[in-house]
Amino acid sequence: MKKFNYYLKKLLSWSPILRVTDDSKYNKIEKGSVEFRISFVSFTLGIVSYYFFTWKPKEGSKCFHKLNLYDVQKYNENIRKFEIQYDEYLEELKEKDTTNKKVEKEFLSRRISEIETIKGRTFNKFLAYIALFVFIVPLYISKMTISIPKLTTYNIICVLIMSYIIINLSLITYEFIKVKNVKRVTFHSIRKALKLDVENKYLAMLFYEWKHNENESILEVALIKNLEKYMCILIMSSIVIIVNSNFENVIREPAIQENLTLYKFNHIERESFHTFLTENNKKIDKLKNNILSDDYSRIIIISPKNDNKSDDFVKLIGLYTGGNEQVIEVKKSSNVNITDVILIKE
Repeated sequence: MKKFNYYLKKLLSWSPILRVTDDSKYNKIEKGSVEFRISFVSFTLGIVSYYFFTWKPKEGSKCFHKLNLYDVQKYNENIRKFEIQYDEYLEELKEKDTTNKKVEKEFLSRRISEIETIKGRTFNKFLAYIALFVFIVPLYISKMTISIPKLTTYNIICVLIMSYIIINLSLITYEFIKVKNVKRVTFHSIRKALKLDVENKYLAMLFYEWKHNENESILEVALIKNLEKYMCILIMSSIVIIVNSNFENVIREPAIQENLTLYKFNHIERESFHTFLTENNKKIDKLKNNILSDDYSRIIIISPKNDNKSDDFVKLIGLYTGGNEQVIEVKKSSNVNITDVILIKE
């Protein structure tokens, strides 16, 4: 497969529309993939993938197809095989000498230990992803509650993507921790075995445990890989949302400044109101012209508390308004003798 075709198909394997997948790899496209499924619409919920209006060379066209991860991994099929293999191995042991049995016992014990180590690492990775998931999701829940009422296209896409990711992560997590019912060789069967068969039963038990552990380990690794995929989407989406939010803030800031005009009036505590007007004559004229232009819908006056000159100044501004402007007066407890007048456009 050429690089361009490979990366194009890999990209389309992530798309819900015109999706290209490999059933044998549970939707994953690899360089060794040779048989592809093309679907007009496709999505995955947990361990089950759904395909609508799909086509595959050997199967032809279908309106609907469903693929389960357990079927791809042949998990249940393997369990049925192990029952037969257990009986066959038990029969083989009757023909083997003590040396062979000893070697096989050591080999099986070592393999079981290796698989348990792999399962332990897989579980640790699972815990790390869950910790990250639990940390990130609450951040999005608060954002979703804000975004849902504002049904813009961007918000709808964000909510849908996050909901899809959270649902899939939850379903895969449930599947990972779900107790799987599997028949095991019991201690009772070894205990009740004949004296000559005890060693054979024990070896067969190790063989059976090895097969089951390996089967479970393969499934757990597959679940973790799918979990990784959604965590990757979650992280990439987070980066896009953060960058977009910052970009929106950068765009909004100049717009806010364009719609807002600020005047600051300094006054000395001992000076009279007449002196205050004289000192700020030009600034007051400019303020008056802006108010009379009817370009501003709101006037916010922030003045010191218990200051008579500020109260007189508020009354003066009230004379300039024609009744269309909303005047909001705010008293501040600061000792700084500065009166702020903010004019806000629609």
